[in-house]
Amino acid sequence: MTTPTQPAPLKKRAVRFQRLEINTGTDEAPTWVPVRGLTTVELQISPEEVDVSDFDSDGWSDSLTTFRSWNVNIEGWEGFTGPDDEPVEDPGQAALKAKGLSTGSDAYVNVRMYRTDNNKGYQGRASANWSGTGGGVKGVVPFNCPLTGSGALTPFTYTPPTTP
Repeated sequence: MTTPTQPAPLKKRAVRFQRLEINTGTDEAPTWVPVRGLTTVELQISPEEVDVSDFDSDGWSDSLTTFRSWNVNIEGWEGFTGPDDEPVEDPGQAALKAKGLSTGSDAYVNVRMYRTDNNKGYQGRASANWSGTGGGVKGVVPFNCPLTGSGALTPFTYTPPTTP
C-alpha cells in the first residue's frame, strides 16, 4: 500500500523585497530610477463587476467582470545623499515628487514594481499624487504618493544588467 505524498511546506514571502522604479527618460529610451526610502508598497487591483443574472440562471445570480482598476500606495521617508550642507535629493523621490505635484497629463509617470528575490512584478502608467506630511521634532520627514493606474497593468520580469 502506498501513502499519499505530502506537499512541500509552503514558505511565506517577506514583504521587504519590494522595489519601485519610475521612468525618468522617454518611452523610446527609458531610464529607470529606483524610488528609495520606501516603507510601504501596496498594489491593489479592483474588479468592476456587472450583474448579468437572467431568467435562465434558475434563481442564481451571475456576474461578469467588465473592467479592472489598479493603484499603488507608497509611503516612505524623504531622504538625500551627500553632506548636510550640500544635500543631493534622491533622484527617484525628486522625479516622483515633480510628477506628483503636477496636474493633468504632466502627472503621469511610467512605473514598475517587482520583488528583488525573484524579479517578478508589474508595470504600467499611473497618475502620481505626492503629499508630504509633517512630523514631530524628533521625527523624520515622511511622504506618501498614491499612484492611480491609467490603463493596463502588465506583468513584468526584471532582468538585471550583466556585468562584464
